[in-house]
Amino acid sequence: ALKRLKQSKEFSSLGEKIEGIYFSYAMTILENNKSTPWRLGFYHKSTDKMMTFIVDEGEIKMENEEEIFKKPGMEVKKVDIEKIKIPYDEILKKAEELRKNRHSNELARKTIAILQNLGEFGNIWNITYVTHSFNTLNIKINTENGKILHHSLESLMDFVKK
Repeated sequence: ALKRLKQSKEFSSLGEKIEGIYFSYAMTILENNKSTPWRLGFYHKSTDKMMTFIVDEGEIKMENEEEIFKKPGMEVKKVDIEKIKIPYDEILKKAEELRKNRHSNELARKTIAILQNLGEFGNIWNITYVTHSFNTLNIKINTENGKILHHSLESLMDFVKK
């Protein structure tokens, strides 16, 4: 999706604006064995805004630049494409294996997959299962070696209380 985007007229038509942005995330949501189009985000440091492209089978759309939700002082990090060695489908298999082995009673309703660079973890696939029992199972997987760096299970009801 990123290759397609970078070769597209939608991306190249940005001209000089491209100079001030960098790739900061990719996201898709899986539900009922179907994935949403990839959302590819580029951080514009000078405006502190996010530029997002939706890369679908037949078309590429650019959304308006928007404010990002982040803690004050938090830095939006660049995703290093060179450090993505494990294919996306293998990452999903690793996440599913962990879910089945450690939390087999948690059946996935939706799976949110985000490629990002989180300071303490570096470049990761951040996989979140939203389960039928109103829990979230979050798994952070290293993009270079496929190692599971962190996983946690939390109730969605806990988020409502916060």
